This record gives sequence, C-alpha cells and structure tokens, in this order.
Amino acid sequence: MSNQSGEHIHWADDGRGQREVFLDGERIDCVTYCDTKAGIAVVADTPLRSTDGKHIDFHPVWGEITVIPMEGA
Repeated sequence: MSNQSGEHIHWADDGRGQREVFLDGERIDCVTYCDTKAGIAVVADTPLRSTDGKHIDFHPVWGEITVIPMEGA
C-alpha cells in the first residue's frame, strides 16, 4: 500500500465520517481501506466469511476508485 497520509487515503476509522466508495462507477460495500490515487481498495468478502475462524476474510480490488462523503454522517 502507498503512503498512509493525504486526502487520497481512506480507511474505516480515519475520523472523516461515513463515505460511499465506488469502483469503476459501481458502489462497493464493506471497504476497510482504499487509495484513490493508486486505484486499490480492500474489501471484506460478502457474505462475511472467516477461513481461520477468528478473522474476517478480505481481498483487494483494483480500478478507478471514487469516494463520496455521505450527507448527514
């Protein structure tokens, strides 16, 4: 992953409120991290799964990432 600072980096607990994340124009859910500059997002498997019984499984996706703040969040 790239440098963890800057407006192009978003993660679940960065203090900037709820946002909608789009990958190539399609809304994606369960995003824990994304970098709009690098075009990568880390997404939880849906439905939520755990192969080791302790941690939720995640996978990366690549493409044009757009992040939009949610109104009232």
